[in-house]
Amino acid sequence: MKLVIVESPKKAKTIKKFLGKDYFVIASYGHILDLPKEKFGVYLKDDKIEYEYKTTKRGYRFVRFLKKILDKVEEIILATDPDREGEFIAWSITRFLKNNNFYRIRFFEITKNAILKALKNKDKINQNLVYAQQSRRFLDRIIGYSLSPILWKEKIGKSAGRVQSAALRLIVEREEEIRKFVPEIYYEMIADFKKFKAKLLTKKNVKKEELEKIKDEIKNEYFVLIKKDEKEKILKKPTPIDTALLQRIAFLKYKFSSPLTMKIAQSLYEKGYITYHRTDSFNISKEFLFKVKDYLGDYFDYPKIKKSKFSQEAHEAIRPVSLKEIDFKNDYEKKLYELIFYYTLSACSKDAIVKEKDYYFAPENFKDYIFFAKGEKLIFDGYLNFYPFKINFKVLPEIEDRIKPKKIEIIKKETKPPSRYSESTLIKKLKELGIGRPSTYAEIIKTLYNRSYVKKIKGYLYPTETGENVINFLKNNFSNIIDLKFTANMEENLDKIALGDLEYEKFVIEFWKELKSSL
Repeated sequence: MKLVIVESPKKAKTIKKFLGKDYFVIASYGHILDLPKEKFGVYLKDDKIEYEYKTTKRGYRFVRFLKKILDKVEEIILATDPDREGEFIAWSITRFLKNNNFYRIRFFEITKNAILKALKNKDKINQNLVYAQQSRRFLDRIIGYSLSPILWKEKIGKSAGRVQSAALRLIVEREEEIRKFVPEIYYEMIADFKKFKAKLLTKKNVKKEELEKIKDEIKNEYFVLIKKDEKEKILKKPTPIDTALLQRIAFLKYKFSSPLTMKIAQSLYEKGYITYHRTDSFNISKEFLFKVKDYLGDYFDYPKIKKSKFSQEAHEAIRPVSLKEIDFKNDYEKKLYELIFYYTLSACSKDAIVKEKDYYFAPENFKDYIFFAKGEKLIFDGYLNFYPFKINFKVLPEIEDRIKPKKIEIIKKETKPPSRYSESTLIKKLKELGIGRPSTYAEIIKTLYNRSYVKKIKGYLYPTETGENVINFLKNNFSNIIDLKFTANMEENLDKIALGDLEYEKFVIEFWKELKSSL
């Protein structure tokens, strides 16, 4: 008998359908080893890292069952997720195996072809990925166990974390910007022509009195069209979907929280409906693109691929596994799947083309006062034919060469403060800064809520008093820990460990010593 081990029972159930009687598929139910909860578990001795793992509660049950059947197994196939965390789980399982008759396989979609292909390409544990996952876990434990007790003692907050604190800092500093913001008043003159409006082009900060004077001069004037510009503009299609983008578009479309989005995506992946959902890649397989080409016909165009600096652990973007219609019983799964489906089709379509029309008017007897109106007309829908978000175009009617406004008005306006972060815009900012990685965003946001550092009001993230106190304390005492560039550089170093370009023990020890000196 050949034994295949995955993380979840749902994934095991899906894979069982593709394999014959010679294979037995079981689930580890997630991590089977972790650092102990009741003590530090990571130690520095003679410039070497020593660590202590304990078997998790679910791990005990899994290991007991594994030991019962090991004698009947001729080959063990470790088929955990194809990222650092999955690699660590696979490595953890090997700690309980008696012999070396085990293999590692990796696949990014749960289909029969993908599973059979992976079984033909058996591999070993990628120790660099294991080291990268261990480093992340050790760093989080070192920071948490070093700083959290200080927060408790000072009665400031519940915990401090490497990426969590950097994310909280962004939210707190945005709130401070909003408080300090002083709006500036300005005025605009608008000519209302019933079916469209035109704005007077003026210098900045023009005074209301000056506009009132102009209004008196032109209030009974006919306006003449003095110039018309037309040009075509290309609306570029979106990229394929990575994890950060999935969380952002699910929030924009359905207001799904990041943890909810990832939970639904996990289920869709395990049922074999989408490719692996933790990825920073924009690649789409050639085999799938051939199917999309047939599906889209003349609309098809190859997707634009952005290359991520460190993107070795995920070979494909998030996409549907098949283009066949699926009957969903779960409404959440249906919504997220359709969002992924149509967004992927958009990414594989041609760009849209819009004709822009710029109109310039002037009062007949006051040609120095130029009014401007802009219109758009969609001349090729391209990706917009499938795009799951509606884009509105400002269409202008046919405009006469000489026309009189219905009214001319002066509108008071004021500058707006920067917007608070939503989950979507926070994830976008974290990704731009290189803070966190695909698998961490949902957990970061969940932790901020659970620690009562952040609250959500009408979709926007507000720091609580506790959250602000934590950040102010950390900025005053441990500024390097929550420095955004420092945090981003740390992520890059974790990626270098995953690629085998940096020795993990040296990296962790150097950071630890620096933190100890701060303490």
